[in-house]
Amino acid sequence: MIRKNKKGLSEVVSAVLILALVVVLVGIVWAVINNLVKDKLSETGSCFDTFGKVTINSRYTCYNSTSNEFQFSINVGDISLNEVLIGISASGTSTSLRLDNKGAVIPNLVNYPSRSTNITLPKKNAGLTYLFNMGGGGLSGAPDSIRIAPVIGNDQCEVSDALEKIDNCLALIP
Repeated sequence: MIRKNKKGLSEVVSAVLILALVVVLVGIVWAVINNLVKDKLSETGSCFDTFGKVTINSRYTCYNSTSNEFQFSINVGDISLNEVLIGISASGTSTSLRLDNKGAVIPNLVNYPSRSTNITLPKKNAGLTYLFNMGGGGLSGAPDSIRIAPVIGNDQCEVSDALEKIDNCLALIP
């Protein structure tokens, strides 16, 4: 019987090749997952510190049924904002407003008490009060709720504050 000289891989070489293949695959999976996680963290990172820093001042938020105006007040803590999105709902309908630092004219919204139409966000560690004309804004009746959501950079954050019960301004006068 003639024995041919067979060359084959030894068990050690096979184990090293399998281990190298596993390391390469783990590296590829890690790179993909790491990029996905970094993207999501950068989106939520800017909104992480907003809790309790952009609020509705309920003391100065009410509805004047005589003038059909909704007065609301926003306080900004120690945080820099690009915009605040405001959602107002009444009788099953809603509208949204976008306040920024550019001093835009927003239909049916004025500053309180000056009634100027140059609307801006409150500065850092400050607050401002606004009047919204409900009828002109497409809403009928008293507002049911108001919600605010800050925008930092290009990231819209979750709702930072909401008020579900809006008092009548006339009832607050002593």
